[in-house]
Amino acid sequence: MKFALRSSCGPSTFTNAMTPIQAAVIDAALSIIDSPEGGERRARLLSNVALLRDRLAAEDFLVLGQPSAIVPVILGNASVSRLMTRYAAEEGGIVNLVEYPAVARNACRWRMQVMADHAENHIDSMVEIAVSARKRALAHEEALAAFDDAWAYGLPEPALS
Repeated sequence: MKFALRSSCGPSTFTNAMTPIQAAVIDAALSIIDSPEGGERRARLLSNVALLRDRLAAEDFLVLGQPSAIVPVILGNASVSRLMTRYAAEEGGIVNLVEYPAVARNACRWRMQVMADHAENHIDSMVEIAVSARKRALAHEEALAAFDDAWAYGLPEPALS
């Protein structure tokens, strides 16, 4: 029996048992999920998800998928997406950038996460940050393209504003 366990349980070799604290946390979380509070929190979450998706779409962002706590927002090419992520972070936004090879080339996206505890002003603020980050990133790209054109055609370098 020992031999059979040792030779056929390779995937379990480096696993560990759950600690009592982890078990208690899971038990408490399941209690909340099954309670009226859990129902209220799920309803607030779905409301927040719909609000974020609607407000992003109103600002011409392409939002994918079915409503859930994860909101994927298509950004496009890698350079603009990286700049948008940088500018969003500078303005206090927290976003996760997903890029190639996790997604197709030029299909970079933000993986935004919504919580029941977000307030409407948090969502409005994030949408404002996203709009501003996109505007700044596109302006940055335009300035870089102007420099590329000047270099390629031997023109004077454009002034940056």
